[in-house]
Amino acid sequence: MFFPRKFAVSAALTCLLLPGLARGEDASPVGGQILFGSTDDCSIGVGLNIDVIWTVAIVEPGATVRDFSTEIHVQVGDYSETKTVRVFANPGAGFCPNGNFGDSCGTGSIDGREVALLSLSKEGDYSQFPWITTSFPVVPEDMFDENDQIEVTVTPAPGSEPDEDMSDNFVAQPIGGPIFYDRSFRSVELEPVPGTQNLFDLVVEYQLAYNTIMPPLDFRTDIVMNLNGQNIVFEPWCGPWLIDASSVCGQQCFNETCAVIKCDGQTVATLTCQSYENAWGQFGCACVSGAIRYTIPSIQLRDSDRLELSLAAAPGAMPDPEGLDQDSVVVCSDQAESLPYGEGKAGTHGMPTLDSTALPLLGQVSGILMKEALPGARSVLFYGFQPLDAPFDGGRLLVDPAGVFFVPTPVAADGTLTLERFLPANPSLCGVSLFYQLMFRDPGVATGRLAMTNGLERVLGF
Repeated sequence: MFFPRKFAVSAALTCLLLPGLARGEDASPVGGQILFGSTDDCSIGVGLNIDVIWTVAIVEPGATVRDFSTEIHVQVGDYSETKTVRVFANPGAGFCPNGNFGDSCGTGSIDGREVALLSLSKEGDYSQFPWITTSFPVVPEDMFDENDQIEVTVTPAPGSEPDEDMSDNFVAQPIGGPIFYDRSFRSVELEPVPGTQNLFDLVVEYQLAYNTIMPPLDFRTDIVMNLNGQNIVFEPWCGPWLIDASSVCGQQCFNETCAVIKCDGQTVATLTCQSYENAWGQFGCACVSGAIRYTIPSIQLRDSDRLELSLAAAPGAMPDPEGLDQDSVVVCSDQAESLPYGEGKAGTHGMPTLDSTALPLLGQVSGILMKEALPGARSVLFYGFQPLDAPFDGGRLLVDPAGVFFVPTPVAADGTLTLERFLPANPSLCGVSLFYQLMFRDPGVATGRLAMTNGLERVLGF
């Protein structure tokens, strides 16, 4: 089953997750200036939620513990704050023999948590700490405006080793200009195991996408399976997954190769320039991978079971910006359905109809679509959990209303009205039926004042 790509976030004001760049004695830049997109609490009415994603690179190993503690300073409008992160490299960290690309080059610690450094050069001349995310609290809306820019500096903390190259430790970015990195499901299929009952192979396909130039990041992705409340993590078959080459796609997409992800010398995925919808509902050209396939064998599923799958960065890999996207799907025994029923009441342009824009798949965007309606009319939506068939204004009320919603958007010039929303990937919603009917005032009705659509039952599921 194919899952159309949709993001769950819509923000009136884009906020940015800003990385500082590599710092370390004699360290050449590791990559950087990677700006990630909006979080779910980022709007002009709430404020900015800023994450700084940065790292430390080491060119030459030392014989003693080395202090690379770092101060991260954020300035936007009237808001200013500095945080300190304690970073230490253990003796010998950074020694990377030639041909050690992607392997460990010693250990260190980040705020007391032990980590492994990674060789990110084919010549073996430097290593890097895992990417570090430093979060700042929400900046109140009265402290900035849309014309401000976000400034981030990443500098050595007092007493730590100096940074010989400060050119890669500063980011200044206007508020706006969404740039993103994302991992998302393409499809999930249940394949029955021959000769068994309630036993399935779970075949997952997902993709990676971004719209900027990437340094040699680790792109490994874990698949997290939650079966009846118990989490099981399925890790990639090798690691790390590193971009071997990266280029940015232009305004026009020609399906040219923009990057290759490799692991142990083998190609994991080839990325090409494709049209892509980002978190702000904007279409543009992005670097998108082909389907990355993973099979989880012999999963036992009964009718009462609830299974949720999600994608997450593997430990040490580039993290997802929190809130950017809903990278999860629900697998359950209930099939998603869209079932029109009953008969509406004709108006000026005939009988208005109501149907789904897409099957109501949990973890996806779906909604309802009215056609043959009166352009410019304001509609009323009746919705509930039970159908009905009762006389109303010369027609039939087909929903036992749990609520009535006055739709602020008028019917479009072509007689259509679309209402969509993201359906949470919540297993408890599997099998829930929702009933809808739309009505609008129309002088062309034969009796009464309102034209009416048919009823529509939408069964939430997989």
